[in-house]
Amino acid sequence: MDSNRFGYQKRLTPGEILFREGDTGNEMYLIKSGQIMITKRIGNEEKTLAILKDGDFFGEMAVLDQSPRSASAIAKTDAELIIVDRDAFLKQVRENPFISYVIETLTKRLRQTDEMLKFMYIKNEEKRFVSFILNKAMSQGKQTPDGLDSGIPTSPDSISGMIGVDRNKIENFLNALTRGNIVIQRDTLIIADIKRLEKYREYLDLKETFER
Repeated sequence: MDSNRFGYQKRLTPGEILFREGDTGNEMYLIKSGQIMITKRIGNEEKTLAILKDGDFFGEMAVLDQSPRSASAIAKTDAELIIVDRDAFLKQVRENPFISYVIETLTKRLRQTDEMLKFMYIKNEEKRFVSFILNKAMSQGKQTPDGLDSGIPTSPDSISGMIGVDRNKIENFLNALTRGNIVIQRDTLIIADIKRLEKYREYLDLKETFER
């Protein structure tokens, strides 16, 4: 790769943070030398997902769909990176419509997988379910006269595939929240009382703590 054509080079020292999870991103990176740790906050811990080395590239999803960084990147050793500018990269991609389509599709799939893994680390299945719908409602919900539309299809089978919980358990969880007037089951799941849902999540946290 011609670094002059795509951007510039950057040097990092051990422990230096390139970007944090949640940051916006307009660049992707190619490792010319050294090692980069990719980490993610899981619960109260920072987990190392991968250690990348010479020739590896990363940061491409944020460049392609302009979503927040899904993980943090920290130099493990002295490292030299080639910074690939978003506009220059996308110009190359747009010259081949098929490659553009493939990359866009792969990016969506990776985002969905990343979202699912975030909840898979929650062992308690009811807490995983409540955390999932609460997160969706807060991040993408749309206000309606009846509450916050989470955008989640009200289908136990659909939700089961998203978070890896048995569909019968999902149905029981949904019915319990419906009886408590916390959610409304329509085509999509409406959160009628977001504060009570947050309190219920806190209750599940406490319950899990005392059951240990």
